[in-house]
Amino acid sequence: MTYWTEDETDADNKTTEETYSGHEDYIHSKVELLVAERTKVALAPGTHVYNFACQIPAVCPSSFEGTHGRVRYTVIVKVIRPWKFDLTYSRPFTVLKVMDLNREGLFLSTPAQSEDLKTYNCWPCRSEPLRLQLSLPHRGFVPGQTIPVGVLITNDSHIGVEQIEVSLVMMVLYYSQHSVETISERFVVSKKQGEGVTRNCKKQFIFDLPVPATPPTCFDLCRIIQIAYQVAVETKVKGWHLNERVHLPVTIGNVPLSKQLIQQPRSMPVEVEVVAQQLDEKALVLLDEAAAAAATPTVNPWAADASIDPPSYAEAVHIRAGPIKSNVKPAANKPRKSQQFSPSTTQTKENCAFTPLYAVFHINNQTENAKMEDIDRSTWI
Repeated sequence: MTYWTEDETDADNKTTEETYSGHEDYIHSKVELLVAERTKVALAPGTHVYNFACQIPAVCPSSFEGTHGRVRYTVIVKVIRPWKFDLTYSRPFTVLKVMDLNREGLFLSTPAQSEDLKTYNCWPCRSEPLRLQLSLPHRGFVPGQTIPVGVLITNDSHIGVEQIEVSLVMMVLYYSQHSVETISERFVVSKKQGEGVTRNCKKQFIFDLPVPATPPTCFDLCRIIQIAYQVAVETKVKGWHLNERVHLPVTIGNVPLSKQLIQQPRSMPVEVEVVAQQLDEKALVLLDEAAAAAATPTVNPWAADASIDPPSYAEAVHIRAGPIKSNVKPAANKPRKSQQFSPSTTQTKENCAFTPLYAVFHINNQTENAKMEDIDRSTWI
């Protein structure tokens, strides 16, 4: 679901508050744990255990909690009592869509490069260019890895570069379901800084940019929330001149690239329209004790590669999770009511605090082996 509000002013200088929202269901199934048909059913004092299972569709997007929207999965148990108020209990849980970088195409395992030129002042006093080049060994990564970012700066201008900043940026775009309006968020996942480059000099940098716990890239599974990543480099120059920027898009998954570059069949894109029409209301089933004991454990998608250890799970600390609300300031002459929004009155804890956990792999990076996590690796050329 998505939700935000914006203030709009008309020609008469009157301010109105416009609300934008979107909602999608990916799982909607229920099962009766205890049924009373025209007879009274009494539960004896003590603990009663009911085992149930639900097949989660492979097209479900990963859990995500943002400022203006979220993808949340919740188990709700309702105790219906005659002549009394019903008791409702709910608990959110994390769903991780398997995104195997080996199945997204060979382009993720190939090197990438981007560059930009910038000159200062105007003709006839225009300076020689400041060239900024960004290079990556490949474009697919998982949390726990380190991105080796190569930056080459050729400063032929007369303006000195004071500092270089390299960052992994997460971009989230929220859509409204009943209009073309959108709102976006930008999170800095990780960041490194390097020393400057004097004028008429050339310098090569290698930044080891860590990838912490974070949601995977998501484009085609959710119509109202999209998540993308990029590696961005910015040079901060002296004086009043504008900084130079260059970036490269990267894909964050949860199954690492294999050391063997073998092209595997790419999963077919899934139309979300079809998913919304095929909600299985009988996916949730009640299990007896024998079936619950005989349930086979789920095979992890990275188990095929013996060199990959099972991941741990951690929170994405760079995401500002919380109640969905607008970041637009209210007008000075217009009070604003609370922006908390609950799309369903049947869930008593719809707006409860919840933080998903994401897979983090323990991969032996070159940076960890050399213990150079905070050392600026640069070479004058």
